[in-house]
Amino acid sequence: MKTKWVVFAVAALVAGSALAAEQNAGGVTPNLDKGTKVLEGSGVLNVMGDDLQIQLAYGQFLADGFEVAVLAGLRDDDRYMSTELGVRAEYNFLRDSALVPFLGAGVVWADAEADESDLDADAAVLSVGGGVKYFIRDDVALALDGSYLAATDDIFVDSEDGELQDDEVRFLFSVRYYFD
Repeated sequence: MKTKWVVFAVAALVAGSALAAEQNAGGVTPNLDKGTKVLEGSGVLNVMGDDLQIQLAYGQFLADGFEVAVLAGLRDDDRYMSTELGVRAEYNFLRDSALVPFLGAGVVWADAEADESDLDADAAVLSVGGGVKYFIRDDVALALDGSYLAATDDIFVDSEDGELQDDEVRFLFSVRYYFD
């Protein structure tokens, strides 16, 4: 848990300094135009807990504010491992602000294994959710999104009781880089 707060604090410090530099230049104009490409990285690394969660995405805006992306993810700890590969669509609500809300939906193919519950299954996973991006520069944003995931099989392990379930709520903090 400490690692998450340290990562958040470092990101906030970097964001603050980048924001100050951009505000001196005259304001932020988010680059969410048709044809813009985006690279996204999110994750958590807990060395002491032997826990790793990474998600990478590459997308392109098909219309102003509408992005389609491919994504890959890995989640691994001592008891559970999952890999994901799929696609996502996101609609950004364009405003004259550095703060941009968005809605998204996606589908991934997931392969999950868990030793304690004898889980070794593949499943299609549908996700719907939303969040907000904060542009610290015209082409760099910090994003927080929450998603509800529903799978075709019981591939998620409840952290409290270890029971298998077919749905999960996930929150991710990411850094996104936009380029033409």
